[in-house]
Amino acid sequence: MLSIDSIANLFSNKQFKCKSFEVSEESEEAVLSLDSIQKSEDIICPECGGRVHVHDHPEIRLKDMPFEPDSSQMIVVRSHRYQCQNCFHSFNEVIDFKYPGTRVTKRAAAWIKAFLRHGMTITAVSELIGIHWETISRIHKEVMEEELAKRAERLLSRNYKPKRLAVDEFAIHKGHTYATCVMDIDEGDVLWIGKGRAIADFSKFFEEIDMEYLSEVEAVAMDMNASYNRLVEQKLPHAAIVYDRYHMQAQFGKDVIGSVRLEEARRHQHEAKEIEARITDGMSKAEIREIKDQAKEERRLYRKLKKSRWTLLRNSSNLSEDSAENLEKILEDHHDLAVCYAMKEEMCDLFDLRDPEIAEFMWESWFKAAKESKIPQLEKFARLKEKRIKGLIAHAEHPISTGKLEGFNNKIKVAKRIGYGYRNDEYFFTLVRYSALPSVKCKKVKKKHLKQ
Repeated sequence: MLSIDSIANLFSNKQFKCKSFEVSEESEEAVLSLDSIQKSEDIICPECGGRVHVHDHPEIRLKDMPFEPDSSQMIVVRSHRYQCQNCFHSFNEVIDFKYPGTRVTKRAAAWIKAFLRHGMTITAVSELIGIHWETISRIHKEVMEEELAKRAERLLSRNYKPKRLAVDEFAIHKGHTYATCVMDIDEGDVLWIGKGRAIADFSKFFEEIDMEYLSEVEAVAMDMNASYNRLVEQKLPHAAIVYDRYHMQAQFGKDVIGSVRLEEARRHQHEAKEIEARITDGMSKAEIREIKDQAKEERRLYRKLKKSRWTLLRNSSNLSEDSAENLEKILEDHHDLAVCYAMKEEMCDLFDLRDPEIAEFMWESWFKAAKESKIPQLEKFARLKEKRIKGLIAHAEHPISTGKLEGFNNKIKVAKRIGYGYRNDEYFFTLVRYSALPSVKCKKVKKKHLKQ
């Protein structure tokens, strides 16, 4: 343990002297008391430059880094409050080792920043050094804002402007509370996050960001659930709207293939009940057995369809031999399901086209065939999605998606679980943007590895 003399030497060049140093064994808290030795003759009024005198002796308690883990260190500072003899302006003595805006020392703040940069959670840091988590979160927010500002300066020095954006929403709280996120696809930076997912909420993005920075945007990827396209067409008329292929395929799998599959499965189940209902008391055992076998076959087909969800949704090229054989039998026995599966495979191929003119012709042909299929689910899907055909055709010229942003949403979910949710949305949004920054540490490791 440090002695009072050795601790006093730490402040020998400061305007404070050590009054006492006590350690409480019960609370595991060390208290260092300091008194100001600054002379009023050396201070002038910041307002008029006049002479001042000591008006009061305020006391402030600052948290410092503890000398041992799982304990706390407190510095009690008794400073001066000065008053001008000319204009009567009052001001406090400057405590140069106090971190601005907090009740912690600069040394403690420096350690907190180091802990946070190395991946420690706010709760873990708080428990380790005995400083309240709200103070640590405030310092963490400053660290993140500093890194974001440095990142913005680096991009500005390169005269960089984003060319391809992705827009999507994610849940931030239970009860259908969402936030909208805008990502630069090429660099991976999150440009903006705002609470809500309505058009009015998304409009704040164009109000808060410099439109000159978006002057070179060529395409914006989004899904069809929200009406973001209207605002993008208005604010970025030079940018193409590209609808995400994976959302399109997922909706087709759910609304068309999934619905037709369940309908066919229920038909088999209903058929089995009707077949069993034909059994009467006057029938022979052979006739009853034959009817039960027919009902059993219908139930087998029902179970087979119920288990075939992922077989039908998966691309044919990714199926094993057994799955492909099983799929072929299912499609042979179910005409509507076979038509929907063929339309799904053709739709996936349309997203691989790179000629806009060919893409336009093929998409129009696809929608026409879907509407003429006489399958209610497929017709409805085609009528709804045909309205967005321009954004589907644009994929041929700008083959982008929201996949990178969707993947980043998983990182957001992890951050939410680690923090057990966040009450301060502003802090959480800053954390999300900070999490999207490229890892400088990883870059250094890669460079070092390449040199070796």
